[in-house]
Amino acid sequence: MAEPDGKAPRAGTSLFGEMFDWMIVPFLMIWPLTTVLTYLLGLALANDAFDQALAQRARAVAELIDWPSAEADARLGIDLSTLLADEDAARHLLRVDRLGGGLLLGDDDLPDPAAATLPRGRAIAFQSTDVREQPMRVARLTIASPLLAAPVVVQLAEQTHRRSELARGIFRSIVVPQLVVIPLMVLLMWLGLKRGTRPLLRLRQALLDKRAGDLAPLDAKGQPEEVVPLVHAFNDMLARAEREGEAQRRFIANAAHQLRTPLAGVRLQAELAARQSDPAALREAMARIAEGTERTAHLVNQLLSLARSESGAPLAFAPCDLGHVARAALGMAFPAAQARQIALSCDAPDDSVPVMGHAELLQELAFNLIDNAVRYTPAGGAVNVRVTGSDAPELVVADNGPGIPEAERALVFERFYRAVGTGGTGSGIGLAIVKEIATRHGATVDIGAPDTGTGAVFRVRFPRQSDSKP
Repeated sequence: MAEPDGKAPRAGTSLFGEMFDWMIVPFLMIWPLTTVLTYLLGLALANDAFDQALAQRARAVAELIDWPSAEADARLGIDLSTLLADEDAARHLLRVDRLGGGLLLGDDDLPDPAAATLPRGRAIAFQSTDVREQPMRVARLTIASPLLAAPVVVQLAEQTHRRSELARGIFRSIVVPQLVVIPLMVLLMWLGLKRGTRPLLRLRQALLDKRAGDLAPLDAKGQPEEVVPLVHAFNDMLARAEREGEAQRRFIANAAHQLRTPLAGVRLQAELAARQSDPAALREAMARIAEGTERTAHLVNQLLSLARSESGAPLAFAPCDLGHVARAALGMAFPAAQARQIALSCDAPDDSVPVMGHAELLQELAFNLIDNAVRYTPAGGAVNVRVTGSDAPELVVADNGPGIPEAERALVFERFYRAVGTGGTGSGIGLAIVKEIATRHGATVDIGAPDTGTGAVFRVRFPRQSDSKP
C-alpha cells in the first residue's frame, strides 16, 4: 500500500498495485460497516412495523371486551383465534387487569401491570420480556370500564421469532447479493485500472523504442490529461540532454580546433630546439616553447570556463560583494598586466555592493573582462575597473587600447571572433564566457567608448536586487 501523507511509494512497488490497494482496501473496510448499518436500519424499521401491528391488535382486543356486571368476570366478545389469524393466535397471550390489582381476564404469566410503567390516555407502551422462556413483545394500554370505577389495563403479547426471521431475511437479502456483486466490482476495478494504466505502458514502450541518440520529443497529442505533464517533463529532460550533448560537441570541436594551432607551434619550436647547437638560439627556442605552452594552458582554462558557463546545471546563488569579486579578479590579472607594463586601477566602494550570484563564475566574468583589456591594450596603457550602484550594481572595465568599431561590437561575443586590426594575443572566447555568465545571472553586457574616444568600455549591468532571484 502507498505510504501515508503523500510520500512516494517504496522502491520496487507497483503503481498498479498501489492504486488497486487504495481502491479495494477502503472498500473492503467500509463494506462490513455499511452492511451492519443497513441491517440495523432494516431491523429497526421492521420492529416499528411489527409494533404498530401489535398496537392495532391490542386496541381491537380492548374494544371487544364485554362487562356483564361489576361482580362478574370480564370476557372477550370474540374468540382470540377468530380475531387473530389462526396461525397467529398461538403466538399471542392476553391479560386484562383492574388498575391497582386484580386479574380480570387472560394469562397470568404475563407481567403484573402493577409493577410496569403504564401509558397515559390512549397511548400504548411496549416492553420486551421472556414468558415461558420465550422472548415476547408486550403492548400495554389502559381503558375505562363502563361498570368498574378503576381503569383497566390490557396487555397483548406476541412472540418475537417472526421478527428474528425477518431480521435474518433482511440480512440475507443484503449480504447474498453483495457476495455476488463484490467480486464483480473488484474485477471491474481491476479491468478499469488495467485500461487506465495503458497510456503509461505505451509511454514506456515509446521510450524503449527510441534508438541511441534519438532525443526527439515525445508526442503529447492524444495522451490523457494526467499523462500530458509527464510527457512534457520527459520532453524537457530530452531537450536538456540535447542541449548538454550539443554543448559537449561544441566544446570538443572548439577544443580540437583551437588547440591544434598552439600545439603545432609548440611541436615545431621543440623540433627546432632539438636541432640547435647554438646556446643563444636554443634559449630563444625554449622561450618560444614556454610562451606557446602558456598560451595553450590559457586556452585550455578558457575552454573549461566556457564549458562550465554553458553547463545547464542549476547554480547555487548566494549574496556576493561585487567589489570583492572585482578586486580578486584584478589580482589574478596583475601578473600579465605587470609583464606588459599596463597600469591597473580599481574604483570600488568600501561598502558592500551585493549581487545574487555564483561567486566563482562572477569572478571568472570579471577576470575575462580585465584579461581581455590587458591583452588588447598596448604596452604602457591603463585598465580601470569600476564598481558602482547598490540596488542596481554595475561592473565597468575601461581601457585606452584601440577600441572596438561599433559595427563589430555585437560580434566580439561570438566564439573565436577577433576584431580586425586590434592585435593582441587573445583566444577569442573570453568575451563569449563573459556573455554566457552574464546571461545566467540575468545581467546585460554593453560595449562603448570612453569620453576620450580612445579605448573600449565594457559595462555589465546586474538586475535590481529587489527583483533578482536565485
